[in-house]
Amino acid sequence: MRIGLITRKETWCLTWRGWLAGILTLAACAALGVQLIFPFLAVSHPIGGDLLVVEGWVPDYSLAELRAEFDRGGYKLLVVTGNPMLKGEALSEYKNYADLTKAILLKHGWPEEKLVAVPCPEALRNRTYTAARALKDWIAKSGKPIRSLTVFSRGPHARRTWLLYRLALHGRAEVGIIASQDLRYDGNRWWTTSEGVRDVIDETIAYLYARFLFRPAQTND
Repeated sequence: MRIGLITRKETWCLTWRGWLAGILTLAACAALGVQLIFPFLAVSHPIGGDLLVVEGWVPDYSLAELRAEFDRGGYKLLVVTGNPMLKGEALSEYKNYADLTKAILLKHGWPEEKLVAVPCPEALRNRTYTAARALKDWIAKSGKPIRSLTVFSRGPHARRTWLLYRLALHGRAEVGIIASQDLRYDGNRWWTTSEGVRDVIDETIAYLYARFLFRPAQTND
């Protein structure tokens, strides 16, 4: 006897062909994402400008590429940004990556009059944004009419660097970006090495955080 507690309804469900088509579609999307994520993160959009800014933590092998870009781009000055060193400080005369990289560049014959180190305060979080804010403060104090600059970063870190520098320098200067080559792995086949997998996954998560969750008031990455 029916008393209104249950009812019969017609439902639709996938056949095995439907499930197969769905799985193949998801696999194709995943494969496409794997191919496209690295060039998205390792973006290069140089705009020249008054300054070429290099993140002080980039590896030494990137410095030849840095010099070539400086000579080609007609920049007036190279600015090295950098956070305090978190390891080895007691054994080094350099306490931050800005001063360390400046010393390395001078050792390689870089003209001192075209080189400036801009260290930033210690920050356990939001280090890239903190370095960008330190650059903004240095530009303001220098009195130089800086209207545009290009930041030199490494591989898949470039997309996040570009976002945070544009955020920090909004209204002060237009910002371009260069992603230097990462010699630890082939960016076109990043998924074949542990370094590439860690780097791309870490930078993807960090970029999504910076893009959707980061608020400039949190000045401490």
